[in-house]
Amino acid sequence: MAVLRSKKYLRLSDTEILKLYSDRPKGEALHFLSIEIEQRNLSEQAETLLKESRTRSRHSLLYYLFYAVMFAFFAARFGQDLL
Repeated sequence: MAVLRSKKYLRLSDTEILKLYSDRPKGEALHFLSIEIEQRNLSEQAETLLKESRTRSRHSLLYYLFYAVMFAFFAARFGQDLL
């Protein structure tokens, strides 16, 4: 069965395809990128790239520290009123 491939993605290199796929596309872009990954046999590389991007997407320690300090200020200000 013939698969409809996008001319836009046909011109791109494998690394460019994987980079676009790691940005978590939606809709039509995801469909055509999935076809390109399948046709070029890049599925294993795409999966490892997604696993790496999932672990990098977490917040840093400073993010959690900021909200802990903000909670401490909130508790100090309004904690006595609640008791």
